[in-house]
Amino acid sequence: MDVKKLIPLAALLALSACEVPSPAQRKMLDSMIGRSETDLVRSLGVPTRNFATGGHTFLAYVDNESSYSPGSPGVGWGWGWGGWGWGGGGFGGGYGGGFGGGYGGGFGGPWGGGYGGGFGPSYYQSSCTTTFEVNGGRVASWNVRGDGC
Repeated sequence: MDVKKLIPLAALLALSACEVPSPAQRKMLDSMIGRSETDLVRSLGVPTRNFATGGHTFLAYVDNESSYSPGSPGVGWGWGWGGWGWGGGGFGGGYGGGFGGGYGGGFGGPWGGGYGGGFGPSYYQSSCTTTFEVNGGRVASWNVRGDGC
């Protein structure tokens, strides 16, 4: 088989691996179709926002999430011989080593410590909007949109 023909198949398989929503979520959302608008609100609560046009009402439920990671310090290590040492390791490198050897002795051991830059803190916010279309007082369809779905 030609490699060029495999590329679309590989792309399709990669996209199908990220199934949104999950089968359990899809089953719950599908169970809302045909139910009354009142039943929907009783099940999911008051929507975040709604919009009406042409006899159709769209009820949107928005889920915003934030996460924070404090980061981590970098810890290094070092070793050396002769008069100077070398520092390495850690995230961002470190400085280490000892003074020793040289001409006629010295002081310190061959191991040194180090400290590097580490990883800084990170902040991430995601959002998922689930929208239900209501027509004639009954839920007709749903869709999900956002990077947090």
